[in-house]
Amino acid sequence: MTKRAKTMNIEHRSEEYNVCSESSANESQSSNLNNLIRSSSAESYDKSVCGSLLYTIPSNSSAEIFAYLRHSRLDAFHRSMDIHHKEIILMKNEHEQSVLQILTIHAYPYHWIRLLLMRECDPCHQDADGYTAAHYAAERDDVEMLKALTVQFSSHIKPLPTEKVVAIHERCLQALSRREKHGMTVFMLACQHESLRCLDYLHELNINDVHLTDNFGDTCLHYAVARRNEILIEKLLSQFNADVNAGEQTRPSVLDIAKFNREQQKPFARVKDDIIEQILLANRAVSHCKIQRVNGKRKRSTDQSDSTAINSEIHPVDSSTTSMLDTARNCAQIACTYESNRDFTNARDFYQRAMSHAPNDTLDWAEYSFRVATIHRIFGENQSALDLLKQALAVRQRYEKESEQIETLRRAIDSIDKTVDV
Repeated sequence: MTKRAKTMNIEHRSEEYNVCSESSANESQSSNLNNLIRSSSAESYDKSVCGSLLYTIPSNSSAEIFAYLRHSRLDAFHRSMDIHHKEIILMKNEHEQSVLQILTIHAYPYHWIRLLLMRECDPCHQDADGYTAAHYAAERDDVEMLKALTVQFSSHIKPLPTEKVVAIHERCLQALSRREKHGMTVFMLACQHESLRCLDYLHELNINDVHLTDNFGDTCLHYAVARRNEILIEKLLSQFNADVNAGEQTRPSVLDIAKFNREQQKPFARVKDDIIEQILLANRAVSHCKIQRVNGKRKRSTDQSDSTAINSEIHPVDSSTTSMLDTARNCAQIACTYESNRDFTNARDFYQRAMSHAPNDTLDWAEYSFRVATIHRIFGENQSALDLLKQALAVRQRYEKESEQIETLRRAIDSIDKTVDV
């Protein structure tokens, strides 16, 4: 065989390589396997662990590419991109995620994101959850990653003509308006996850989706109030001009959500909720309906005991009671302060004032009755305490089948029944 033919034969082997003995001159010893060291006939040497450390052949296999990214083998990924980038940028894994999304999810160095965008990997691609790469960056408030996904390339980059630079940038910005499966844009998802740094960056880009609603009819302000995040609420109202009464009118308003959050807290832990409620009322927020937690028993199965499922029920509320409840809550807040200082006489007085302002068929009234009953017990006035506890229990049972508050009332009543001749 000529030297040229040998060279062509080596090139035809497509970079697979085996390890064999340097000399095979002695034909009589060729059958001795101990003198012949080579990789398995099924796989080339580079497929072994040690061989892959020496060199990895560029791949256009989707399974191998995503395996490289899962295990941070960026050298193998880079080598494959150099040759097979047209196929790689179109690849999707079992979750319909592109290589751009995987690099974003795993927070790989930002220059990899820029490289994929230069190779025209689609930033608008949405996976099985409807997320783009920008959604994943906003979800964990990775503002530098979000910038890597959206900042325009310099016009001085030689491989990219100006028109392509502009086209890539426009496509990156379009990704910010894509909605995931629940109807949230990147801006809305940032609000849901309290990603304040990403919100500030989106504001710099003049992006404001505060008026949009998700598939359920809720806005970003609904998310902020549900999170009890006073800073985010103020930002959405002042910086993004959010409408406190926006959203689906048949669903709970932001004020309804704030009231629900407040009811879930102990009286001494309601300061934040009171502040949020005052902010919303100052912006003329209105109530649509009442949210109520309802505990229901699941059916017993052969391998599972009874458990409690928590659902939401919405009860209409009379808007004319709003101002009365506000006054009652102000009195209750003062009473709570006295109670924390162990001034039970003034605490009882202000809780009773709260009861007088709250309609006696509301959960607020039931809560104040319980607080007054507790103070009656401290003063040894068990009969008065028992009367109030029974009334509070009756009110709560109109709204709740089973709840922690109902159990507390029942235990208190049972405790007094043992000492009082009813």
